[in-house]
Amino acid sequence: VDLQGTGGHAELLGIYFPIGHQHIDHQTLQIHRAPHCFSDLLFNGALKDKSRSVYMGVIQVFPGAQKTDAYQRNGNLILDATARADSIPGLEIQADDVRCTHAATAAQVEEEYVFYLMARGLSRAQAERMIVQGF
Repeated sequence: VDLQGTGGHAELLGIYFPIGHQHIDHQTLQIHRAPHCFSDLLFNGALKDKSRSVYMGVIQVFPGAQKTDAYQRNGNLILDATARADSIPGLEIQADDVRCTHAATAAQVEEEYVFYLMARGLSRAQAERMIVQGF
């Protein structure tokens, strides 16, 4: 997204679900060229089998883009021990009055959550599917 006008606003959502031996490379760029702009990026995925995901995201703030507010998050749910997720977040800030943050997570499904759902009558596959959908 390229925010060029004062007060620009962008909310971005992305999901992915690689399986088998799929390898997915993702790149995002949030550009802030004008003051008082806002961007929020949430990019989540669940990885199965021997799949791999590489996410590279950059928030870029130009010198005239004071009062920028930007957030970037990449979350990964690892469903098999052989799946792999790499996150490479980045900030390129050329203004001094901004609020820019980024976050990246990678975690396996918690057995407690699976057990809780299975205790209520769901199969393991149904429980894992529900956890992925809620992610």
